Amino acid sequence: MEKIDFDLKQYEADFEALQRYEENAVEDLKRVEHLDQWQPTDYERYYLPRLRLVGIKEKDRIVLQNVADLHMHTQWSDGDDLDKVLDQALDRGLDAIAITDHDVIAGAMEARRRVHDRRLPLAVVPGIEVSSSEGHIGGLFVMRKFPEDLSAAETVDLIHRAGGIAVAHHPYSPPWLNKVLGVQLGCGDLIKSVPFDAIECTNAVPGSGVKYNIAAIDAMRKEHVSVAVTGGSDAHSAGFVGKGKTYYGGNEGVLSLYHSLQLGFTKGAEGYWRTREKVHYYARLIMAMIRNAYQKKGSVN
Repeated sequence: MEKIDFDLKQYEADFEALQRYEENAVEDLKRVEHLDQWQPTDYERYYLPRLRLVGIKEKDRIVLQNVADLHMHTQWSDGDDLDKVLDQALDRGLDAIAITDHDVIAGAMEARRRVHDRRLPLAVVPGIEVSSSEGHIGGLFVMRKFPEDLSAAETVDLIHRAGGIAVAHHPYSPPWLNKVLGVQLGCGDLIKSVPFDAIECTNAVPGSGVKYNIAAIDAMRKEHVSVAVTGGSDAHSAGFVGKGKTYYGGNEGVLSLYHSLQLGFTKGAEGYWRTREKVHYYARLIMAMIRNAYQKKGSVN
């Protein structure tokens, strides 16, 4: 295997070339954050991936492997404090995250703003988890919210019209959990007929719950559903961010992620769970189920 060369002068040249992207990060976001359809900032497309290549002379020989968590929640719906979520994403070494609060987009927009303001080495995909009448559907790379309680097909169509990527979140959710919450969490066999761009085959859950991820994988294989596969933590507590991951290749940051999802070139994976994390997860789940049974919120947190 050939050796990749690094030297001090290359570091200096690379950092100098990146300086303008860093200095213009806030203005760069202002240019695109009010558009009807998503566009990457130069900070997201150029600065972040090139930061990882600093010091390498022959950069054109490298194709970056990137990792994202494409499903999580913040205090804008039923999740944790946004700053804690961002800190955890950085601690886990993620290249990108998607904030997908329930039926609201404001948390995702604020997360993207904070990343640019603070020049954090992290890209935020603006997203949302839409409560369709037939299951929860993730909208990635979208700039607005969508009506609730439409059919899955209608919801996916609206996400596509908005230039976004439609993901079937936890399609084979536990029937008993749907019954307890009084909502349909997953779209189930509709992944075979509705034109989703991706299927979440890794929704991070410890223990026997993994069988519902396996059901999604089996359905895709048996029915030859040839779309992208994603992994997401579905974290409602910041400590679980990064437990579910989506891997993708490319040197253009989130634009590489967008194209990889369109072309089906992504893979999902799940992290390991420590015993105390499992206890924390199920304790939160039980408390949430009790609380939501009274409040009828239709969520697991």
